[in-house]
Amino acid sequence: MKQLRYFQIAAITLLLALGNKTTTFCQSPQNIPPQVQKVKDKVRKIGVAEDVTVKLLTGKEYYGSITDIEPDHFEIAEVDLKQRMAFEYKNVKKVRKGYGDRYLITGKRLSPRAELIITIAVVGGIITLLGVTFP
Repeated sequence: MKQLRYFQIAAITLLLALGNKTTTFCQSPQNIPPQVQKVKDKVRKIGVAEDVTVKLLTGKEYYGSITDIEPDHFEIAEVDLKQRMAFEYKNVKKVRKGYGDRYLITGKRLSPRAELIITIAVVGGIITLLGVTFP
């Protein structure tokens, strides 16, 4: 009788041990591509309510101010289209702070760097022209 009791206890203990499989979930580090992480960091660094230029992988550019920053996307209030637009980090090629004024000839916005290059070229051309005209 005592042996049967030990056998029952052992069987119940074994069934409880095998039947109580609790699955443990752990957070494994996600493999985020470096380009996506770079864009995320840049957006966070620029911050909410700041003007940005967003260049997508397709080549399209959007201009506006950041209205919301989330873990997988961010939103801007697009200044030309006058609407809010959301962008997933994986679809963005480049983000930079600010956006230039519309260029008179093409109607497109220029980056501050391009504006600086054009300004230097125009001023240099004027100085050269004046130097040649009035020696």
